[in-house]
Amino acid sequence: MNSRTLPIAAAVLFVAAVISATNAHAQAAQPAPQPQTPAPASAPPPAQDSTAPPATPQPPAKKVWSNEDMKGLDPHAGVSTVGKDDKPAKPGEKPAANGQTHSAEYYKNKITKLQSQIPPLDAQIAELQSAIDGKPTGDAIKSTRPAGVKFDNWTNELADLQAKRADLLAQITALQDEARHDGIPAKDIP
Repeated sequence: MNSRTLPIAAAVLFVAAVISATNAHAQAAQPAPQPQTPAPASAPPPAQDSTAPPATPQPPAKKVWSNEDMKGLDPHAGVSTVGKDDKPAKPGEKPAANGQTHSAEYYKNKITKLQSQIPPLDAQIAELQSAIDGKPTGDAIKSTRPAGVKFDNWTNELADLQAKRADLLAQITALQDEARHDGIPAKDIP
């Protein structure tokens, strides 16, 4: 062998190895062909034209789901649906607001507790208003500052007490509305 032929032979072998590795890599990167669906027995096989390229396999048709299909599924099958549930409501069943309803006793206790806070506030507001108007407060001997009132501006204190009373009334109204929404009869709501 000649000294020149050895490097040429090595180069040819190297090129052949690179080409074969490239072909093997290209074949591995191609997805596996999907099996064709069998043709119906009554249909004749399509005629193959020798000049036509081979037919590519068709992907299976996608299923379009309807409401009727969704109703037949197991609820734990992992399919989520959006919208109303078409199940009929049972007679006497209360509609669930936010998934949670309360009893009439719950609303009665909450409303009564809030209503019990209003008379002391009314007394404080009346006493403070009479002090602001210049009427004597306390016993007959000396006039005193109304109980629970700070030394600063009494009109600010009066506004705070009135705002607190209005907030309590708003909470009571909201609870009454919620009770009506939960189906509690009006006669059971204080």
